[in-house]
This record gives sequence, C-alpha cells and structure tokens, in this order.
Amino acid sequence: MIRHRLDIAIVGAGMVGLAQAALLAVRHPQLQVALLEASTEVPQLPADHYDPRVVALTQASRELLEEVGAWAEIGDRRACPYTEMRVWDAEGTGSVRFNSRDVQLPNLGHIVENNVVVAALRQRLAALPNVELVNGFRLESWWRDCGLWHLQPRSNRINAVEGLEEGGEVLSTRLLIGADGARSKVRDLLRIRSQDTDYHQTALVCVARCEKSHQHTAWQRFLKTGPLAFLPLAGLGDENHCAVVWSADDELARELLMLDDPAFCLNLEKAFESSLGRVESVSERFSFPLRARHAESYFGPGAVLIGDAAHSIHPLAGQGVNLGLQDVRVLSDEIGRALKRGLELADVSVLARYQRRRRGDNAATLKAMSTFKSLFGAGDLHWRWLRNTGLSMVDASPLLKKRIILRAMAV
Repeated sequence: MIRHRLDIAIVGAGMVGLAQAALLAVRHPQLQVALLEASTEVPQLPADHYDPRVVALTQASRELLEEVGAWAEIGDRRACPYTEMRVWDAEGTGSVRFNSRDVQLPNLGHIVENNVVVAALRQRLAALPNVELVNGFRLESWWRDCGLWHLQPRSNRINAVEGLEEGGEVLSTRLLIGADGARSKVRDLLRIRSQDTDYHQTALVCVARCEKSHQHTAWQRFLKTGPLAFLPLAGLGDENHCAVVWSADDELARELLMLDDPAFCLNLEKAFESSLGRVESVSERFSFPLRARHAESYFGPGAVLIGDAAHSIHPLAGQGVNLGLQDVRVLSDEIGRALKRGLELADVSVLARYQRRRRGDNAATLKAMSTFKSLFGAGDLHWRWLRNTGLSMVDASPLLKKRIILRAMAV
C-alpha cells in the first residue's frame, strides 16, 4: 500500500531516479520517498546474453553505488573493469592511450550493462523501509497548494498501481523530482524550456563477439561520419564480447540498419580496422537519434530536474549517466543541508544551490562534447592536421594524460 502523503516523489525509475531514491533513503531514513514509474513491466536480467545498452561508470559513480549498497551486487554480476583506453583518428596517424598505471589505480572505470545496474538498485530499494517503488503510475495531471504538489495518474492506468482505486487517489509531496528522461513530463508540466541541438546522427548499439580478446580496453575510433566505440564486457565466460556504440550520420545509419548480420559484421570490422580481428557475430541492433538538450532552468516551484530531464549529451565520451549520478549526489547534499537548517525541502534557496553547483559543469561538458563532435567530423586538411597533432601531443605528455584521466574519473 503506497503512502499518499510523501516528503519526496521521484518520477522515473531509470538508473538516475533509482539512485536518487536509494541515496535519499540511505542518508535520510526519516524521509518518506516514493519512486513513480509509468511502466508496469519489471526489467529482466537475462542470464545467457548481454544487454547492448551499457554505461561506463567512473570511480565517482562507483562510490555512489557503494554508498547506497548496490555495488556489491553489480560487481558480482557483470561489471567489466577496463585498464586502458585507446583513441585514434581514422583520417591520420594521431592516437592516444590512457592507462590506469598513469594514475596508479587498478582501473579507469567499469563497463556495466544498464539492466545490471537497474536490477541491483531495484533490489536495494526493496530492502529500504522508507522508500517505495510504484510501477504503473503514469503522471497525467498535478496541482500545487499549501506548499504541496498533488499528483494524479492517468485514469486508465490506475488499476495497475497497488493501493490505488479506479477513481484515482492523489499523491501529495513536499518536493517533486523529475528523473523521467530527455522527454521529461515533469519538465513539460513545469513549462521549462530547453536548448536543443540535433546532431543529425543516429547511435547504433549492439553486442559483438570478436576473434580476439578485448584486453580490458575501451576502444574508440573517430570516423568522419561519427565515433565508433568497442567497450569490453565480462561475465559470460570469455573476454571476446564488446558493447558497440556506433554514432553515424543519419543516412549511413539507415543503410547500416538495413544490412543483414553478416554484411553488418563486415562493415563493422572494416570501420574498426579489424583491431580485434574478425567480428564473428552481432546481437540484435538498436538505434536512437542523437540530440543534445539542456534545460534553461533545473527547477520550478516545488520541483527539480536531474539526469537527462535536465541535460542530455552526445554519447562519444560515455558521460551521460555519470553526470546524472553527480546530480543525484549534489541534490542529496543540498536536501541534507536543508534538513539540518530546518528549511523546507523545496525552498527556492535549496533548489537554486543545487542548480548553481551542477548547471555550470553540465554546460561545460555539453559544450566540450559538441566541440569534439564538430572537430572530428571536419574533413578538410587543416582540421585533420590539428586533431592528429593534438592527439599525438596528449599521448606524449604523461602529465596532461594524468590530468585528463583524473578529471574524467571524478565525473
């Protein structure tokens, strides 16, 4: 039976929403938290194949998952540490290698399937008494009075929510958190505009089995039509499987999606310069359009945005989820600060401090990803020389490589 008077309601039970619910519940057991998810389906974790959707978790993200008690379950399942990252330009000789030895650490991060992280966080939430995960709550309308948001689900989905009658009981909350992705309903209902950039590219994701071991290395080749990444996977008995993220211009992506598996394997192998030998097989392919989006504000009256609801970026550096988990940490810090000072959770000063601490860093990362995309997509001789020289200079500078690694791992 769900509680109908809440301290905090979080809309969206993806990785970021789950992590936010877990961290608040662990740090502040006096709070009553509900996580509202539109879908009624419980994500499954297949034991015999990989999820092609993966995240490259930094050390900072791992520490957050350790704090909420979810990392042990993730590590016991299929978290693949990578000790090296190799980046090179398809149109030149410029390349750079980053190695965990450069910073005296055991690895640079972990490649983990999305559904592994989601399953571990859901399992952890089930053990926390002050947080509830409500499936089938599709937010339809809301109104605000007396300092509370009142949330009502769509009537034809109400019978899917345990404890809600057909008439549709209303949930009331002191603070509403939108973690409902790039097409955020919460952002729309708050009438917060966003700055959108269409990259005119499509990301193709799948799992490839290669002839050679991935060597616990994250590989990325920059093609003129978009970056191609092979990310190492582990947990199913070999080191030959990689998650593939191929960001390609829309026209090329459409052509690649129309190929049968053998033809796609040949194209993939060629684009990757056979760096891991033959591409022996691929899983089902999925695709999604690539756009950058940044909300003009991260909060409205009594409500705040985190993760992709506030910002979404190009996947070429794999930082999207890590930025969202940093939002989670900072918002939890500010809520804890409000509790100590006796402030309302939704006080403007609380939400404004969260925005000040996160919007600048997120904006800088969005700008950097757009710049990288433009730089590596430029085909004229001047830009080719510039980026190849830049990669070679970075590779020749241990100090610069160390700074880049430590900055990336802190996200």
